[in-house]
Amino acid sequence: MALPGTLLPPTIFAPVALAAGWTWQPLDWLAGPGDGDLEVAASEIVARWPARELGHRVLVGHSAGGVVALQVAAALGARLDGLVLIGTGASAVDHGDPDLPQRLLAQWGEAFINAFLLRCVGRAALDRHGDALRRYALATGPERAHRAMTSLRGLDLTPQLGEIRCPTLIVHGQQDPARSLRHAQVLASGIADARLETLDAGHTPMLECPDALAACLDDFLSELG
Repeated sequence: MALPGTLLPPTIFAPVALAAGWTWQPLDWLAGPGDGDLEVAASEIVARWPARELGHRVLVGHSAGGVVALQVAAALGARLDGLVLIGTGASAVDHGDPDLPQRLLAQWGEAFINAFLLRCVGRAALDRHGDALRRYALATGPERAHRAMTSLRGLDLTPQLGEIRCPTLIVHGQQDPARSLRHAQVLASGIADARLETLDAGHTPMLECPDALAACLDDFLSELG
């Protein structure tokens, strides 16, 4: 199951090819219950999580979707087979853009969305995928995005990291303007036996370097058996 960042469509995972036997199940958590509240979204996913069955279930969370994924993983414990966290952190301390929620409400429109997406995915990926990204973001509207950004900044999940018991891969873009390497290092040190991989990318490696991310995922998933 894959959870994208705020205002990014679930389709951002599609360019990343998975190994045989694995499929993406993207979830548009921003459109679900809670109107964008990250804690409500996590609670809803936990409540609907299927009973254990044949096959492995891995949760992938990007940016704010990673904050949702952290809460789900802590709640599920052994019911989750693996966790992948991309461009995210346990708290918003030293987040790269602390005033973003206020600017979103004040400046909402195409110009704001273009600037937001450029920062999230970089110029090359925006040139390739910009039309679809802009359509999704504008259709979502400012209210849900503002609630997501505000709830993210009110959370500190650092104390819950020790509750995550499944194998965990943390992926960080070396040029990420939103999350510093320190955010990834806090995750890696707080989650037992977590592995940290860095990529030559910004905030959204699924669109910026999908092949490199696919290689990381392939190595991680192969270890799950």
